[in-house]
Amino acid sequence: MTVSGLTAVVLGATGAIGEALTNQLLVHPGFKRVITIGRRVVENVPAESERIAELVQTTVNMDALEVEAKQAFTGADVVFCALGTTRKVAGSAEAYKKVDYDYVAASARVAKEVGVTHFSLVSAQGANHKCPANDLALFHPLLYTKTKGMAEQAALEQGFSRVSIFRPGLLNRGDKARGLEKMAHHVMSHIDVKDVARLMILDVLREPATVQPIMRFEMGDLLKVVKAVDLPPAPST
Repeated sequence: MTVSGLTAVVLGATGAIGEALTNQLLVHPGFKRVITIGRRVVENVPAESERIAELVQTTVNMDALEVEAKQAFTGADVVFCALGTTRKVAGSAEAYKKVDYDYVAASARVAKEVGVTHFSLVSAQGANHKCPANDLALFHPLLYTKTKGMAEQAALEQGFSRVSIFRPGLLNRGDKARGLEKMAHHVMSHIDVKDVARLMILDVLREPATVQPIMRFEMGDLLKVVKAVDLPPAPST
């Protein structure tokens, strides 16, 4: 199916998957406009001469997302939500939950309010909103699992025509990889963030007959497609 002229919103565009998404969308013939929404602009993007799509970078106070970013969401065909942080970076359990749940839920609400029909969310392997958890640092893996599951539920509850949930496991973040991640890549299955981004874009462009209102893509599914499908090359940055 040939699709063109789409407008995409990307949240979390300064993160590993979000940056890969932004860069690939900008050079994809199916998209005419890419809007990033966040605290900061994305700096590592293709030069203007290489872009097919227009880039609009919107900086907002994320705590006021539903007010400050409402106009930026208006007219979008798809919202890609790749928001996420770590407890260490956030500084506390509460700050972590604000990014991984509160901001995701807010983005889903405003997207639905302005008429967006497709919400595509980066979640995580094993996400489960029913997982018992608390805020103690020792049990953060359980809080992570629960919070990701709650974010999924927040998106599903809005009643979008389409919700796509991607649940990758260990990510290869390239230059953004942390020390322990680099070591784990040698012994554990992992997926490149550029491949996750490409699969998310392919999902938007899939044949209508293959579309379901709610689609979940587990780590195993993602790895099988990466191995089986001749994915278009990721743009160099």
